[in-house]
Amino acid sequence: MKLRLFVDGAARGNPGPAGVGMVVQDGRGKTIAEIGEFLGRATNNVAEYRALIRALQEARARGADEIEVRSDSDLLVRQINGSYRVRSPHLAPLHHEAQELLNAFRRWRVVFVPRSANATADALANQAIDAATKRPSNPGPAATAQDPTRPEAGPKRIDLRAELRRLASELDGQIGIGVKSTWDGTTILVQPDRPFPTASVFKIPVLIELVLQAGEGRLSLDETVKVTEDLKSPGSGVLKELTSEPTLSLTDLAMLMIIISDNSATDILVNRIGTQAINRRLASLGLEITRVVMTCRHLLFEMAGRPAGPFTPEARLEVEAILKQRDRDFSGRTYADTDNNVTTPREMIGLLEMLVTDSPIPPRSREDILHFMRRQQIRDRLPLHLPPGTEMAHKTGSITGVRNDAGILFLPKGPVLLCAFARDLAQDLAGSAAIAEVGRLVHETYA
Repeated sequence: MKLRLFVDGAARGNPGPAGVGMVVQDGRGKTIAEIGEFLGRATNNVAEYRALIRALQEARARGADEIEVRSDSDLLVRQINGSYRVRSPHLAPLHHEAQELLNAFRRWRVVFVPRSANATADALANQAIDAATKRPSNPGPAATAQDPTRPEAGPKRIDLRAELRRLASELDGQIGIGVKSTWDGTTILVQPDRPFPTASVFKIPVLIELVLQAGEGRLSLDETVKVTEDLKSPGSGVLKELTSEPTLSLTDLAMLMIIISDNSATDILVNRIGTQAINRRLASLGLEITRVVMTCRHLLFEMAGRPAGPFTPEARLEVEAILKQRDRDFSGRTYADTDNNVTTPREMIGLLEMLVTDSPIPPRSREDILHFMRRQQIRDRLPLHLPPGTEMAHKTGSITGVRNDAGILFLPKGPVLLCAFARDLAQDLAGSAAIAEVGRLVHETYA
């Protein structure tokens, strides 16, 4: 997919209050996003580079593999294209970061345009400064458009924090919620540090470790596995229902794991990369509570009262029969706060943020991870009430008494990180409905 990016940075005082602005257009020139963000104190040249870097990150998050960047900074364009050397020590790291991001695209161009052709991006950068410093400025082309965040532009704005707390208080069960807007860092958390069983949301850390190991050359996503009967796990998925023994690549298994939550595909991948490797990675990323200690098979055998197995095809069928008749009981390891697959709203938001911003996860790996998550087919929770065509990359999770969803909502302003974990539910459908309401409220607030 090709995107066209108009970028600009502005600073008042050089150095002084600074902001970035960008316009994202599709390959036919239709504007799909206008973004302005405040940087803090910076020079004009730093703001120009920051605008370029932020726009490249946005293009990656939207799945672009080909871009054309337009800027009215002659210095930036010449330095990026190699005709000028980067002599300033404070610009060199930014130049290096921008080049790394550019080189992750299949094809790219950075071209100079007159200031008049970049007026909207300039206006967005200055509006971001104005909003942060409370100083009015002359409106540019972008400022003349109706601003949906202004009270007079539409219905009364939602008090999202209050609405989410109300929703949590009315649910017959416990719910943890996390929401963060990437353009200004506004964060709302409900039960932020309460551990919640992840159920199949633990497949996000599995996917991250798989893709990172591939990027590090420790495995190839083209590797294949013959899915024999003894590799099949109970619970969700289609592989367990097949009478043949298909040979699938790790890429195909990852796709099945994410988009239909196939437990057999998941466990094959977990056994390939190892739970220890997953947890070392989570710890290295700064997550203190989020852990993966059980495969799907172990988790469901535990729920059925068969923690020691045997893990045979015959036992798998018995476990599935037990789980269909099992009374609602929230005791046991699968509902515990420790020695279980758990996370917290705060940590999940932090992990999701690493997929759309500068982080220890390389840009190409972030792109690959989002490639899978964007194709999610289970849409009965966070995306349920969103308008058709709204883009979201996410992963759901379910066991008895637990309903979860976590992901990234892509809006014109930028990505919104959100997660909702419901446990101890009297009715599972009520948990799913509450999570769907979280998605609706977040979209209505920010879109």
